[in-house]
Amino acid sequence: MQIELIAPSEVASQCPLKSFKFYKTKEVPTNFYDINSGHLNIRTPWWDGSAIYGSNNKTLSKVRTYKDGKLKISKDGLLPHDEDGVAVSGDVRNSWAGVSVLQALFIKEHNAVCDALKREYGDLNDEDLYRHARLVTSAVIAKVHTIDWTVELLKTDTLLAAMRANWYGLLGKKFKDAFGHVGGAILGGLVGLTSPQNHGVPYSLTEEFTSVYRMHALLPDNLLLRDISAAPGPNKLPPLDEEVPMAEMIGLRGETRLSQIGFTKQMVSMGHQPSGALELFNYPMFLRDLIPQDRDGKDRPDHVDLAALEVHRDRERKVARYNEFRRGLMLIPITKWEDLTADAEAIKTLREVYGDNVEDLDLLVGLMAEKKIPGFAISETTFLIFTVMATRRLEADRFFTSYFNEETYTKKGLE
Repeated sequence: MQIELIAPSEVASQCPLKSFKFYKTKEVPTNFYDINSGHLNIRTPWWDGSAIYGSNNKTLSKVRTYKDGKLKISKDGLLPHDEDGVAVSGDVRNSWAGVSVLQALFIKEHNAVCDALKREYGDLNDEDLYRHARLVTSAVIAKVHTIDWTVELLKTDTLLAAMRANWYGLLGKKFKDAFGHVGGAILGGLVGLTSPQNHGVPYSLTEEFTSVYRMHALLPDNLLLRDISAAPGPNKLPPLDEEVPMAEMIGLRGETRLSQIGFTKQMVSMGHQPSGALELFNYPMFLRDLIPQDRDGKDRPDHVDLAALEVHRDRERKVARYNEFRRGLMLIPITKWEDLTADAEAIKTLREVYGDNVEDLDLLVGLMAEKKIPGFAISETTFLIFTVMATRRLEADRFFTSYFNEETYTKKGLE
């Protein structure tokens, strides 16, 4: 069912869109632990590599070459495209050039793993090579996420040690490489446990995890392209070549622009540009007048204001408001706006929107306004969900526990 959000008259002049239409989330019966209804996702969680492999048989088949286990990639190193200009990859809906070039990167990784396995095991056929390389590449994605990406958002020595312990255990990588998984999850790490651990509840990504992962403020409004033909010297930034509005990098338009930029220039440029801060008043303006796409990656006619839609989705899906969310995590709720932030402008704006009723504060707004722990790009509230889900994701997966072995991955693949 399609519904419409209309900006209140008193603020409509300040909104990029006076109104916009979008589809209501479908509720389905679950009969699961006294929860009468829930929401189905047409995509599987990203740690299975579905962003490059797909979440259904049709897409899985579309991305394969059916030769030596490999996936399709263009000669220019970017994703191939169909007759409508839509990229051929595991997930192309509502994408942008940055995601597209990372998909291409991991397709290259998959194909490189195929080459390595074929050299090592000449008797493996196309299907064997594909399946082993898919497992290996998906595990690489999970590992990068655990010990590299997360610790950039939580940039302290303590969290670096903690996330590495999550993967390798307190005994560390060298010990694990030499002696294998020894002890339980604490000593030997979650990866390599003898069996998955579900704690009596089937694993799923929760609505709360989706909510704290609303991190669009990390995106800039303009992409700074670097001149990769210049030789800047060691430890120096390649010179700025062009500043491209992010609106040009979205969806089908972005795919065309990316083909002009090229794989290497896009990767180098993104690697040298800092992300934005997860703070109030920092939501990218280009996302407030956005062309959404259908599940096939084709543009839909109605534009959306993603900032407004994100707040609406949490309300629609009955995710707790900020204070109630913190109570659920056994964190201290706020009693006044000054408990949340010391920013005078933020407090003034929060009062204009919510009055003095802190219980009405939307979760996303609270997460952006919340005082940050030194070294943390994310809020303490977000951090607690991260901690639970990062651990839960590894220990509930047979491919990181009972099947994390040479028989499943091959010896070379596990290395």
